[in-house]
Amino acid sequence: MKIEILEPFGYCAGVERAIQIALKVKKEYISQNVVVLGMLVHNQDALNVLKEAGISTIYNANLTLLDLIEKVPNNSIVILTAHGHDKRVEDELNKRHIHFVDATCPFVTLTENVIKKAVLENRDVLYLGKKNHPEANAALSISSKVHLIEPKNVVLDDVYSHPLIISQTTFSELEIANAIDFIKERFPSADVSPSICQASSLRQNALRNVSQDVDLIYVVGGKNSNNTKTLFEIAKTSHPNAKVLMIENKNDLNKKDLLGLRYIAISSGASTPKEVTLDIKKEIESLMN
Repeated sequence: MKIEILEPFGYCAGVERAIQIALKVKKEYISQNVVVLGMLVHNQDALNVLKEAGISTIYNANLTLLDLIEKVPNNSIVILTAHGHDKRVEDELNKRHIHFVDATCPFVTLTENVIKKAVLENRDVLYLGKKNHPEANAALSISSKVHLIEPKNVVLDDVYSHPLIISQTTFSELEIANAIDFIKERFPSADVSPSICQASSLRQNALRNVSQDVDLIYVVGGKNSNNTKTLFEIAKTSHPNAKVLMIENKNDLNKKDLLGLRYIAISSGASTPKEVTLDIKKEIESLMN
């Protein structure tokens, strides 16, 4: 049996940076309570690394980051996640005199800066993203001139003069391209700012290039990870004859899924630890032997 781990795998640079920032802060403030406001990255195995280091996570899917601030104990050190955040979060933390460290991914920051420039030019920004995703929420908080457009269901109710089209960094390049084409038909003068991050792009392309002979594709990542869900959808579309399964770690493997197979490919999200993917490959080999 052939088992192929698709490159790249392991943390992307933004996730690696966020985790290292959190661990460094805990090391510097070892006697203080260090908490992450929201999910630093959307992967439970990665969050377990933080927990083992003594870093807690304050998260509730039904609450905004502004609401979650109320749950932060006094004298804590707060880590702000890789996805970006509403600047009002910083204002509220400052009001409570809570020290915070920003772990926003530099590529997300770059995207936000492009949006801010367009807003300063009094332009509308059509933001292709997922409703209630923290990265999208951060972008929308910049200005009322930033409008959320969901790529799978593009609705253009208003008229925009010379808008800028930009997207969340972890979507499918093809899905975004189709949405852009649709918008450009309505607004030919719209400008487009490329915003799919390289880590997502490389993983997507590696998956599309897998041989059609593949029998099973595992997509490894957190249940809340948008880039992992994107890979899962790409795998199903690009390889209709293969079985495609999304799993978090080796505990989700089932020997019945492996019987009679000749070729397995393993793709992984940008917030999936490298060790998790390697352990899956080892476990598959063990189950088949």
